[in-house]
Amino acid sequence: MPILVQRLNDLIVDKIEIPQKGLSIGRSVKNDVYLDDPSTSQIHSKIETKELKDGNLIYFISDLNSTNQTFVNGNSIKEHLLCDQDVIEIGVNQFKFVDENEESLAATQQFKKSWIPGILILR
Repeated sequence: MPILVQRLNDLIVDKIEIPQKGLSIGRSVKNDVYLDDPSTSQIHSKIETKELKDGNLIYFISDLNSTNQTFVNGNSIKEHLLCDQDVIEIGVNQFKFVDENEESLAATQQFKKSWIPGILILR
């Protein structure tokens, strides 16, 4: 299961598992992830999941028309497909998206068949 590693001033503050139903992030205590930060909107952003035909899950983060925007890897986003090690910035808070399953898929995709039967090339 993917997690968000919350960092503040380069210190790990929390590790949050992302459930299949997704989660909401904001300054309201009604959110799944509550941020006590005046630069964060009441309901700032959300992470949603989508199941692919092969059964794997992909994760999207969406900005919910927040005042100060949501950033991924330094870029302002409206919606973004999350990849392992993406850095999400909401107000003064920073989260790293960690998906160990995606790392293993990425390693698998590094192989390429050669024209010689039975030989695989590692890229």
